[in-house]
Amino acid sequence: LLIHSDQHRWDCLGLSGHPLVRTPSLDALAAGGATFTHAFCPVPLCTPTRCSLLTGAWPAAHGVITNFDTPAFAPLRDLPTYSSLLRAAGYFTAYVGKWHVDPQRDPRQFGFDHYTPEGQYARWRAEQGVPPRPRAARWFGETDAAARPEQSRLAWGADRTIDLIGCAAAAGRAFCIRWDPTEPHLPNVVPEPYASMYPPEAISPWPSSAERFEGKPFIQAQQLRTWQIDRWTWRDWAPLVGRYLGEVSLMDAQIGRVLSALDRAGLAETTLVVYTSDHGDMCGSHRMIDKHFVMYDDV
Repeated sequence: LLIHSDQHRWDCLGLSGHPLVRTPSLDALAAGGATFTHAFCPVPLCTPTRCSLLTGAWPAAHGVITNFDTPAFAPLRDLPTYSSLLRAAGYFTAYVGKWHVDPQRDPRQFGFDHYTPEGQYARWRAEQGVPPRPRAARWFGETDAAARPEQSRLAWGADRTIDLIGCAAAAGRAFCIRWDPTEPHLPNVVPEPYASMYPPEAISPWPSSAERFEGKPFIQAQQLRTWQIDRWTWRDWAPLVGRYLGEVSLMDAQIGRVLSALDRAGLAETTLVVYTSDHGDMCGSHRMIDKHFVMYDDV
C-alpha cells in the first residue's frame, strides 16, 4: 500500500515535532516502522518526481524535467516501472487519485490493472447534492462550506482505496494499491472543522519569514511579485498556513481509515505500507509560495 500525497512539507507532521499539527495516524505508522528523515525528491515538481518514483531513475535519465502542462515537457522515456514488474510477478496493481505523469497515457499503460482517476470526484460530489468546490480565492484557498469531511475529495479517495483493499482481500491475491491524493497541494479548500482547526493567531511564523533575499537568486524575490504577494506580512500568511495544516490533519484522518480497513481485512501484518509525498511547499517560509525553482528543504 503506497500513499503518495502532493506537496506535503516534511516538517508538518506531529512526528517531525511541529508544535500544532495533529497527525496521529501517520505518527502511529512511523512509530511502528521506519522514518526516513534525509530523503529528498529529485526535483521539487510533480511530474519529474512522479516519473522518478515510477521508474527509479533520475530525471536526467527518464527525460522528464518539467510538469506536463508546460511547453518544454517531453514524455517519459520507455523504461521499466515498478508497477509493470509487480504485475508481471502476479500482483494485482491498482491506482487511485492524481496521476500527473503523462497527459496521454494513464496508469494502465504503465503496469496498473485498475485506475480510478481523481476527476471522478466532481461527478460523485454532484451526485451527493453538494455544490462544486469553491474557487473564489483562486490559489490561496478557502473554506469548503458546502461539504462535510466525509464528502471531501480526501474521503472520496480513501473510500475508493478501502474498496480496493476489500476486493484484494476477497480475491486472496498479492496486491500493490497506490493512492495519490492531490492534497495538501494548494489551493487548500477545506471543510469544517478542519478549516478552523488551527486559528491564524495560534500559528507562529516560520523561522525564515523575515527573508530579505540579499544575495539570493533574482527569481526568488520575483516570485513574490509574480504572485502579487510581495507586500504580504505574516498576518496575510497565517490563514493560508492554518488551512494547509487543517488539510494535513484531514488527510491524516482519512489515512487512518485506510489503515483501519487493512486491519479489518487481516492484512496489516503482511502488507508493506509506505507514506511519502512528491515534494513540499514553501507555504510562506522565505515569504514564498508553492515550489518550482527553489531548493530549500521546505520543498
